[in-house]
Amino acid sequence: MLAGFGNRLGYPRPAMHVRMTALALLCAGCSASTSTATPTARQASPAAAAHTFKSTRFTITVPRGWRDATGDQHAVASVSASGQVLMLLVAEATTLNEHIDVSVAAQPVPDDQLAGYLQSVAQSGATNLSQPRPFSVDGGTGIFITYNLMSTGGTLLQDQDMVVNHGGDTFDIVLNTAQADFARQVADVQSILSTWKWAS
Repeated sequence: MLAGFGNRLGYPRPAMHVRMTALALLCAGCSASTSTATPTARQASPAAAAHTFKSTRFTITVPRGWRDATGDQHAVASVSASGQVLMLLVAEATTLNEHIDVSVAAQPVPDDQLAGYLQSVAQSGATNLSQPRPFSVDGGTGIFITYNLMSTGGTLLQDQDMVVNHGGDTFDIVLNTAQADFARQVADVQSILSTWKWAS
């Protein structure tokens, strides 16, 4: 899913390295046996209609092509988020472990330090970090970055990591995907954000 001045605020995110390593290992284990595997669609049953996901903190509409795996403790543990995982959606038509997860950070991060929190992923091997940019969710504003990782199987990964403070907590919304699938799946993240409603 990281040292320095951030230690006093609960970041660098200690589980981020574990998250990225677990994703890379899962991607390598799920991809073809060659080290130059590329993401390919697998035969999937017809996509179910979009449905609603509801947690105690927010509600969203799950886009077509994504499966709610929040109840799968093994899948949730593989995310290794640094806080409590509230939602885990897994892409249905992929050979990789591509997913969107939402977690609450173990410790809230002040608004003026969210950029440092996001950029701490560079300490775990992330490259090509974008500049932090704003995004909107249900009347609030957070910031996000994108970055690349390389799986152990040789697949170039691209992630979008978004953070927003709400109700005294820091929410981390992460898209983990192969670079080849990023443009399509980031559109699904935008769809999720457009339907996001805070519970309070």
